[in-house]
Amino acid sequence: MPPQEIENLINRISVLESLIKEHNHNGLSTPQINYSDLFTKGKIYIHHTIYGADAATAGNSGVFWIVPFSCSGTEIREVHQTAGSSADAALQIEKLTGTQALDAGVTLNTAIELDGTANTVVTATLTTTGVDLQLARGDRLACKDSGTLTSCANVTVVIEVTLI
Repeated sequence: MPPQEIENLINRISVLESLIKEHNHNGLSTPQINYSDLFTKGKIYIHHTIYGADAATAGNSGVFWIVPFSCSGTEIREVHQTAGSSADAALQIEKLTGTQALDAGVTLNTAIELDGTANTVVTATLTTTGVDLQLARGDRLACKDSGTLTSCANVTVVIEVTLI
């Protein structure tokens, strides 16, 4: 590449760098999210669904959210389209920190029975240990299932969080 073309590219890059440094958004004109703005207007809801018969296989549960900001879990709801056929089928939401593996974290709620009436939204009972509900940036949330999940299908959870 001739020296003049290289110099032109360098100049164009310098102009772009200055535009990027001066670039900002008000939140209405862009898909970029400023999380602190969201929390001044309410709560954030994290949705996760295990589709179809995949919900009946324990290996299909796992991490569904990496926490992008400090927050606190304030509500957990669950619904399934097909109830499990076993009375011991249950679901909890687990908080994982650092390098914790699945089933090594703390659960945020008591077990939600997956053999309950289909298409009925259930609000989970949260842990009474407040520190367990606090989520730091980089923590992960996972579905933790237990029991025999046979027949369970289309499980959806919604986690409500608020800024700490």
